[in-house]
Amino acid sequence: MTGDPDAPSIWVRVIADDRFRAALVEDPLRALAEVGPTTVSAEQVRRLEEMTADERLELVTAIVREAHWRGGQARFGRLGSDGRLGGPDNPDIA
Repeated sequence: MTGDPDAPSIWVRVIADDRFRAALVEDPLRALAEVGPTTVSAEQVRRLEEMTADERLELVTAIVREAHWRGGQARFGRLGSDGRLGGPDNPDIA
């Protein structure tokens, strides 16, 4: 959607900008028109437009959750499914 090679991708914007995230769920075309330079393919836009608002909410929630989960693992090491450090094999977790 932009020729700017430094423009963030749509998913980076979804993770970093909660107002954009909410706008994207409500109306993807308007959100993209108002956000400024963003890298997004026509296929991504088409797929978002074909989804219901509930489906878009589920998608962006999963993307944000995964990004934060991976960030936590990168910073703190293995995490258990309940979010505790050390993962399920950690003998210190009772």
